[in-house]
Amino acid sequence: MLTTLPLLSVPQDLAVYSHLSTDHYPWTEVTVDLAARQAQGFTGVFDAMQGQRWARFVWVRGQMRGGFTAGGEVSWITMMRGLPQAMISLQEQEPVVAEIVWTCRQSKPAPLRGAWPDVQVTLERERFFGVLVSGTACSYWETGRMLGGTFPKPGAACVTLSPPVIDDRPTLLAFWMELIAVTHRAFPLDETWRQVSIGLAADHPCLDPFAQEVRVLGGVLQVDQEVGVSELRPSLLAAYRATLTRLGVRLADLPIASLREQPVWATAGLEVTV
Repeated sequence: MLTTLPLLSVPQDLAVYSHLSTDHYPWTEVTVDLAARQAQGFTGVFDAMQGQRWARFVWVRGQMRGGFTAGGEVSWITMMRGLPQAMISLQEQEPVVAEIVWTCRQSKPAPLRGAWPDVQVTLERERFFGVLVSGTACSYWETGRMLGGTFPKPGAACVTLSPPVIDDRPTLLAFWMELIAVTHRAFPLDETWRQVSIGLAADHPCLDPFAQEVRVLGGVLQVDQEVGVSELRPSLLAAYRATLTRLGVRLADLPIASLREQPVWATAGLEVTV
């Protein structure tokens, strides 16, 4: 069950504890402590290592996303049994970083053409979301911006790990329709959406209020069939971010817990607005 592939490093800036032995910090105490942190809305990553075997668990805002090893997903009980004398670490993380850790857990490495730092231009242009790996260097990126981790060495080759992108148009639209409707019920946004769309239309033509390809009326998102997913995804994100900013609203102000659990959330780029 617990296999021997290497464990990717995560940002260490907010370490709660590192490399503690369960011989001295027993699993029973670890479990109680994590349950208390979960109840307080903890976001972070827990690692357990014994020899070459490892397991990693991820929480986002008090919700356990799950646990995994190099061989696949694993339960907490199975992990404790498989690693009875582990070295354990707990790192608090930003929500978007924790989501990347979880959604990229089974991603296959994709080599980048070129070397660091030249490839950074590609990551920025393509608004990369995922993990950049080069040897022991590992960094986490959202919309082409590095959030944390360590840079590759100059001249080093790199690979990326990306979560599966949901290009299913009905699923994407259903998610955004629900998000905008929930937001509108709490903070009416029609007029603000229209105003920010005017300013964004140069970069996102489908948002042009006069073209009426993407519009919000009474809190209901309406999208013309001709607008493709590749254009729709960044346009909706840009308009929604700008609308929240102008309204002075944070994601934390909205009742969207169920939306955070949908697979679309992790790749939508929303966490940066919190």
